[in-house]
Amino acid sequence: MRKQTLSDSFPRRREIVEALWAISREEPSSHDLKKIAIDLDSLSLCFSSTAAANSFAALAGLARIIDALVQWRAAVLEALPDAERFLRSARERHTLWLTEYQSKPAVEGLIAAANLIPSISSISEVASIAQSVVKVPLPLGIFEVEGRPSWIPEVHGPERPKEEPVELTVAFLKFQIDGRPTIELQHLAPGEVHDLEIEVRVSRWPTEQEELRLTPISVEPKSTYDFPTFSFTRPSGDAPYTMHQRGRAIVLLPQGMHARPFEFKYMAEFLPERGEQPVAIVGHRTLLIEGTDVSKFQVCGYPVLDRRLFEIRDALRRRGGVAQEETTDTLLLLAPLCNLAGRAVQDAEFSGKWNEADFQTHVRSELRRNALIGSQLDEHAYGGGGITDLSLHGIPIELKALSSLITTVDECERYFAQTASYAVAKGKRTAILCVLDFSEKNTSSRSLDSLLDLRVHADSGVAICVLVIQGNLAKPSALSR
Repeated sequence: MRKQTLSDSFPRRREIVEALWAISREEPSSHDLKKIAIDLDSLSLCFSSTAAANSFAALAGLARIIDALVQWRAAVLEALPDAERFLRSARERHTLWLTEYQSKPAVEGLIAAANLIPSISSISEVASIAQSVVKVPLPLGIFEVEGRPSWIPEVHGPERPKEEPVELTVAFLKFQIDGRPTIELQHLAPGEVHDLEIEVRVSRWPTEQEELRLTPISVEPKSTYDFPTFSFTRPSGDAPYTMHQRGRAIVLLPQGMHARPFEFKYMAEFLPERGEQPVAIVGHRTLLIEGTDVSKFQVCGYPVLDRRLFEIRDALRRRGGVAQEETTDTLLLLAPLCNLAGRAVQDAEFSGKWNEADFQTHVRSELRRNALIGSQLDEHAYGGGGITDLSLHGIPIELKALSSLITTVDECERYFAQTASYAVAKGKRTAILCVLDFSEKNTSSRSLDSLLDLRVHADSGVAICVLVIQGNLAKPSALSR
């Protein structure tokens, strides 16, 4: 079978080069990185070469990450609120991207070019990252074409050597759950039946096999889940083949908040097991399933904060080299603190003016009431040459009481370094900053989830859970005068 390069790859490769080059020179660009990433994904699924497919798929993922960095740069320059959310998105996407591609040799150049993303702290570094990525050469894509006409052997004789067949590739194009594309971490309510749809592309069908079977594999006990096995029979027509199928998926047992998500991978094999094997896999075939119904899971008693706590938990889990106990202790502390933040708005618990000492006494009493914390809560422990307000198993809780209005967690940035230093002194990668805003209010209170978020201190890499408690609220009746 003869192979040839097709022109489709060149304009798409040129687009990403032009876009990244403009970013590296900090020039305006008309290119849409999100659209380019989608085009690169589609292109990667057409290659008969696994190396080329992995390289272009990895480049598509990097395009999405760099797009988030570009949005971060623009938001910072325009002084938009919560600009750091774009940087957090880029870092978290890079962690997932690295997990997917670090074992693939063809992607080594892109991995090296993107190694600054986890430590990026200045918008000036966005240009250098884009420049490093744009200079990485990618393998040349080879596309499968129709075989020689049957009359060629008669002309040239049977002695003409046979060319090797193209690599046998199964590309996972799409997973959908209940009609929606799967996200990086999918929440499924336990005990409920969900539709799981899959779409795959097969580069060619081996001669001696009649069935393609896609089987879920997991380290989880079989008693905890029931996921479908997909089976496809030999299709008619010419390769490549795109096939779609739907099955039913059930998570049988619920998970606790501190439990790791289920992880499933789909394995592809042609049956019967003889002749040509193995099969090269292209595309994302891993499903991370959270067996919880967030809408029914109570952590702090305030659903809007519960949902944000789940988001923070997922972000903390994705960090490498951090013990699970550290994340568990952090969430254990955040639950009663968030309950306090909710009550502060619902019952106006913090009326009038407060000082930091009184606030610390109040918070200490609140935490000690929790049976899982109790006597293990330390007060005024030394760390980093200073004294921490409160801590649990080395996780510091830095407390502040401010008379100035706080509208976003980023307005607490001046306390990040102090909070992080206490965590570093105790060998921790996580800390909590809890701020009481007792400024006199003349407007309604802000939504609870807008004042709870995660920030990463650039110099130390410490993840800081920032919670702002609203005090000294205006009476609702006074706002209508």
